[in-house]
Amino acid sequence: MNLNIYQSRNEMGIAAGKAVEDKIITLLKEKDYLRIIFAAAPSQSEVLHYLASCKSIPWERIIAFHMDEYIGLSKESPALFSNFLSRHLFDQVPFKEVHLLDGEADPKAEVARYSDLLNEAPIDIVCLGIGENGHIAFNDPSVADFQDPQTVKEVVLETPCRQQQVNDGCFAQLSEVPETALSLTIPTLINADHLICVVPGAAKRAAVYQTLFGEISTQCPGTILRKSEHCSLYLDQDSDPFPILEADKISNLIGMDVISNRPVLVHSKENTRVQLPSNFAVDQYVGEGLVDIQINGIKGVDFNTTLTEPEAILEATKYLLSKGVTTFYPTIVTNSFEAILELVGTINKACDKYPIVKACVAGIHLEGPFISCEPGAKGAHPEAFTRKPSVAFLDQVQEISIKPIALITLAPELEGSEEFIRTCKARGIKVSIGHSLATGDQIQMAKEAGVSLATHLGNGVPLNLQRHPNIIWELMSQDGITASLIADGFHLPPSFLKVAFRAKGDECLLVSDATCFAGMEPGEYESPIGGKVVLEESGRLSMKGANGLLAGAGKDLLENINYLLESKLLPLSEAWRKASILPLKYMLGEKAVNKDWVVFTIEENEVLIKKVYKDGQEVVV
Repeated sequence: MNLNIYQSRNEMGIAAGKAVEDKIITLLKEKDYLRIIFAAAPSQSEVLHYLASCKSIPWERIIAFHMDEYIGLSKESPALFSNFLSRHLFDQVPFKEVHLLDGEADPKAEVARYSDLLNEAPIDIVCLGIGENGHIAFNDPSVADFQDPQTVKEVVLETPCRQQQVNDGCFAQLSEVPETALSLTIPTLINADHLICVVPGAAKRAAVYQTLFGEISTQCPGTILRKSEHCSLYLDQDSDPFPILEADKISNLIGMDVISNRPVLVHSKENTRVQLPSNFAVDQYVGEGLVDIQINGIKGVDFNTTLTEPEAILEATKYLLSKGVTTFYPTIVTNSFEAILELVGTINKACDKYPIVKACVAGIHLEGPFISCEPGAKGAHPEAFTRKPSVAFLDQVQEISIKPIALITLAPELEGSEEFIRTCKARGIKVSIGHSLATGDQIQMAKEAGVSLATHLGNGVPLNLQRHPNIIWELMSQDGITASLIADGFHLPPSFLKVAFRAKGDECLLVSDATCFAGMEPGEYESPIGGKVVLEESGRLSMKGANGLLAGAGKDLLENINYLLESKLLPLSEAWRKASILPLKYMLGEKAVNKDWVVFTIEENEVLIKKVYKDGQEVVV
């Protein structure tokens, strides 16, 4: 939902009318005609006046409907909504067609007739309001149904709704207001492509407050509008609910949306957001939780040693949450089959024992053992355990893992790779090329078989490569293969990151490749992979005595974002997107929604986490 607040009712009406005008003109560039539903109420008068006087709208290409009507009033009654709309708009401009609800007809027959008309084609725009009791059209709380199977229905009006008609001056007294009406249902209205909702006046402030801040419920039907990304809500100063919010001191996630750079109100429990006016004062950022699809350990906890206990994985999860990482894929690197199965078993135990671990671990990433054994390509992975792809082992590890084997990194030049990749794709497992010396033809084969990612592109290759062609160029050029990048300042130079960001665009995401040494004090450590390693104060992690060869990463995903900000390689919005939205969509599909939220500030190009919400609940960080 997009919220707009104006100083006066007239300003609000003009702005909303202009929004309808602009939307009509834009849509008519692609469609022969539009179907629009109009609300009839004094609250809509300013919008209707603007539209009636608008000369740029080709009304002869508009089919009009209205959203409710009283039952039993005579056709001459000025209180009829059809007559109200005719006076204010329908008789003022030359519509292609106008379809009116008939309140004098048999209700069942009229419901059927009008439903048929509405269902002939999708509705493009709905111009609506919200009642004093939160109703939409005549869907009062007692009859509102967010999953209503009907298009139009007969309803009994609640007393507050009828009293509003008296308050609005439509009737002299309550006894004159009909008790039944015809109303378009809530799904009919909110499933339209675009919603323009206009709600002025102090009498509506409480309903607007509930609409924006209350639980999404039929107790206030207007709350369902928060579920619509295509709804714009227009208020005047009198209906502005924020003074109530300030007085009640209700805790809400209000901040600058890190992606859109617009102030937003986020409801973490239901995962909805309301875009606030651009001049709304905020002092913090709000963004979707970070998603790390390649992480080997953190803060002394190693996902790749059988000595690790489930309690340690809990501590790792808590640490990652404190760094804004709300979803991660523990990454198990090249090892014996027996050890890999044991490591998966430890993750299983942690997920079984600790709900927060189960919530944050989305799946497992197997980075090996089906990788190249060649120097340079294998990196710090132990050569003794590299091997050809094995569907039999995949069966074995899938059978014991309570979390999905979600991603496998392999070298497609190995014998049996094509069959293995196709098997993975058929099972819904993502496959990535990494630690490989594959040729262009082998990469093309792998892509056609189902490969869709390049693991830490630019790393896991020999220091010296043929100028061209080489595996980096081949992977960079492939549309449909997303690149994961380690942007810690050590794995890749700024020039490579710039080129990769430009070449791959949205087919590019960030990973940490963090080891258990990330988050620890500088010093020398013993690693089960690579032997002795050195963690420098800068965060650089290398194998001791190996001429500076990196031994994985010493920085977490948040520190990758900080590096990109400090080096000015990406703006905040794009860096955060590549570490949150894009990895989740890569792993779970374009329709995947990140339901976790992070609140943070920025000081000297460093993101400082303030609050983290996992599955709608704040977690202590």
